[in-house]
Amino acid sequence: MNTQRSNQLLVLALGVLLSGFSTACNKQPIGPNGPDPATLMNTAELRTLFTGSTTSAPGGRKITGIVISDRTTGNLNGQNIYLQQGNDKAGICVRFTAAHGFNLGDSIDVEVSGQEISEYRGLLQVNNVPLSYANLVASGKSISPRVASIADINTNYESWESTLVQVTGITSITGGTSGTWSGSVTISNAGNSLVIFTSSFAGFASTLYPSSPQRITGILTPFNTTKQLALRSAADAN
Repeated sequence: MNTQRSNQLLVLALGVLLSGFSTACNKQPIGPNGPDPATLMNTAELRTLFTGSTTSAPGGRKITGIVISDRTTGNLNGQNIYLQQGNDKAGICVRFTAAHGFNLGDSIDVEVSGQEISEYRGLLQVNNVPLSYANLVASGKSISPRVASIADINTNYESWESTLVQVTGITSITGGTSGTWSGSVTISNAGNSLVIFTSSFAGFASTLYPSSPQRITGILTPFNTTKQLALRSAADAN
């Protein structure tokens, strides 16, 4: 009788153990490489966290957006990416810990939990984000640039920073290196001006800029106190 009861208890204990093991095996991992536990945070809200000194994003948060920068043309550091949440919505620069492989038009999520929010030479950024914190959602997306005059861009520059704009009403274009995009090119209209800076390492740096462009599209990205526009390619000016 005692032997039978002992066997029953052994079988019961074994069943409980196996059940617990099965449950544990079925638990999914959390974190950047597992199911996303983070709550979506508006990019505009994330930007407001920076009030003049380096800070950190709260835990359990992610941002989403469409890549508006083009890594293939070499006009940006390979670790940097510009994300805009949507048409006429906020954008931000994300600096990864290594060169990324995301392309213009990719829709991605980036976990920002506890990540540094700081300024680098006037540009607000989420800094030193591990590549594993970024997840590709879809490709082939696009952002429609905000169409604006130079005066409007200068007035709204800080809130439009890291977003895509299309400048219209240009009456003059000067500077650069021997008429090419390399260096600082200044566009003007009615006493207002905006600098277009192109790295000498950009694939289109030696391309001649048009003498009378009708429109120029680019990303608003400052350098210290200078309000600048960055092209993705020479095709951004026509």
